[in-house]
Amino acid sequence: MSQAASETLIPHLSLPITTRRLLIREYTTEDIAAVYSYVKDPVYWQYQRSEAPTEEQIKTLIEWVVREQSASPRLLYFLAAARRDTGEVVGEAVLKILNPMDRQGELGFGVVPKFWKQGYGTEIGHAILDAAFGQFKLHRVSGQCSPDNKSSIRVMQKLGMGREGLLRDVHFGRGKWWSSVVYSLLEAEHAKFRSIKKD
Repeated sequence: MSQAASETLIPHLSLPITTRRLLIREYTTEDIAAVYSYVKDPVYWQYQRSEAPTEEQIKTLIEWVVREQSASPRLLYFLAAARRDTGEVVGEAVLKILNPMDRQGELGFGVVPKFWKQGYGTEIGHAILDAAFGQFKLHRVSGQCSPDNKSSIRVMQKLGMGREGLLRDVHFGRGKWWSSVVYSLLEAEHAKFRSIKKD
């Protein structure tokens, strides 16, 4: 089967995803103001090579994300994570299908600074991994972050992901080189990890 043919068999993620405290859903253009309200904070970008974006850049991004929701096959899910009780956006959840034939994916997560250290990153990560291995039947899911981003590293460790290595000076931004640490999880490891957590 060709890669093009195999991609047509990729399922669509069932949304929204409901967790204990969160509703992980599609972005809409109504979220632009809420997203900009937290991404304009420089602390949100302290471990990123990019500068804090402008309001116009966020508007362009969210409008692009909304258009991509109709892609077929859809290989990128850039989602809002909102509190179930108030509807307030607390962060973002990302799942990329990198290689459908080899069943490879990548996760991403971000949390609004005022909600740091409340377990939201781990809650988002579990939801994305459950979807990746459950609905998409992926074999391997990876994640990357700056080696200085101890909070994101702790989240990936809490998700059961294992460190694979360090990509040295792999990105350039804000006048310096950035390295990236890589973590990953295989489908059998995820199944074992989740079964232990449920016991």
